[in-house]
Amino acid sequence: MAATLEFNQATAKIHFNAGVNEKGHFIRKIKTYKFINDDATPANMYTALTQLASLSSYPLIQIEKVVTEDLHN
Repeated sequence: MAATLEFNQATAKIHFNAGVNEKGHFIRKIKTYKFINDDATPANMYTALTQLASLSSYPLIQIEKVVTEDLHN
């Protein structure tokens, strides 16, 4: 029997550099956006998320897409 994957949800995360704490450790702030469409193209996501990141006073480090899929038999 072949197993299949079915899209469940996707989230996008924007990582920001929030500076350094008193111990010298890097501080990372993450903003999460839920309910990303399965058919959102990487180019469209990048454009939208970099525009959102530009509203922050923190510099952008990274953008990621996290996809959750259900495994069916």
